[in-house]
Amino acid sequence: MMPDNYTRSEMLYDLKEINEHIKDENLQGAAITHLIEDVQEHYEVATRFNFKNSKGHYRDLLSRLVKTYGH
Repeated sequence: MMPDNYTRSEMLYDLKEINEHIKDENLQGAAITHLIEDVQEHYEVATRFNFKNSKGHYRDLLSRLVKTYGH
């Protein structure tokens, strides 16, 4: 599924920032899992309140993180 055009650039920017944070802080294992869970919580809130643009943004960000880090 392709990210929403409206949120694609923001999602890619956030993904880059998160990847840099993981690298800079030398995060591994459980720390990365915790970070991914935080993104999932944001997605769940956006879904509950039906925040249309945020929901797609966090869904796509979460998908990329899971694909990248395999959690």
